[in-house]
Amino acid sequence: MNFDKLLEYLGITEPGEFEYFENMADLVEAEAEIPSEAVFPLFEGADKTVLEELFTNYFEEMLKAVPEDAVELYTLLDSVKLSFIGMLRNLEEERDLVLLADEFCRFRSWYSLDSEVWVQAFSSGSEEICMPLRDALTLSRMERLGGEKYEYIFDDIMGFEMDEYTMSFAELAGDTGSGQDRDIELETLSDVDFPGLEYTDQIFTPDKSGKLH
Repeated sequence: MNFDKLLEYLGITEPGEFEYFENMADLVEAEAEIPSEAVFPLFEGADKTVLEELFTNYFEEMLKAVPEDAVELYTLLDSVKLSFIGMLRNLEEERDLVLLADEFCRFRSWYSLDSEVWVQAFSSGSEEICMPLRDALTLSRMERLGGEKYEYIFDDIMGFEMDEYTMSFAELAGDTGSGQDRDIELETLSDVDFPGLEYTDQIFTPDKSGKLH
């Protein structure tokens, strides 16, 4: 799916219209593969304050759907949320946005397409069904609304990890210090040998020709 097709799929004509919860849900939960090259111009042209709100609201709804006994999964998803929020609050260079787009697409593919959660209804005679985390959390939401009850096995998906450099932004997500304090902390982080610093230059080069892909 290229940039043009992505805009069409989202029902918008330009990145500035990416502003509603439904837009974010459609992007995260799409069945199709969406490359970083298509997401980058979307994030680049979107209002960054609105984009942060969309990430925050979507992940909060996601966390609400996590079964109460799945503490490790909740912690994992919360750390991913904080990493994305920290990155959005500290976009200073183009490569920061490149990394955000790349990590988002990697998370999205895992969450909606590649993750394998085993689910079994408590009703007698039911078989275990394998589905992505996206669908398992949808069942969990339905269960809380009075739907059928399920047992969820999340063991196979707990190995998901964000890029080490991306994870370093999690602690900045709740930072309320001065701008100078944040600059010092970011400079300190940049001095650490994070694999992601080199990796960002190898993902893709954003097209600045003005053409839509």
